[in-house]
Amino acid sequence: MPNNQLPGMLKNFAAMFIPEDDNLRPKAEDILREVEEGRLNRYGKIHRAKALIHTWLAWQETPGMPMAQAITARVLQKESAIAQVFAAWLQRPSPLRRGS
Repeated sequence: MPNNQLPGMLKNFAAMFIPEDDNLRPKAEDILREVEEGRLNRYGKIHRAKALIHTWLAWQETPGMPMAQAITARVLQKESAIAQVFAAWLQRPSPLRRGS
């Protein structure tokens, strides 16, 4: 993941930006579980987070918007604690840029 500490890929990280009080995420989890129990999923276990975030995004006011656009539109919450930590990390001066 972008923080190089938690396992997963960018989609796992983006799912952390779903608002904590969102009532569609449990529904998206339920539908994925139903699809998996029926062995209807065509995605592998490693891509479950991708299926989750894109299912959830498909149910928003503007269905299927890209993740970056969803952050800009405040569908995904950039104010979440994990987002704030990530933004601070991105803004830190890089030791590789010193003296350039």
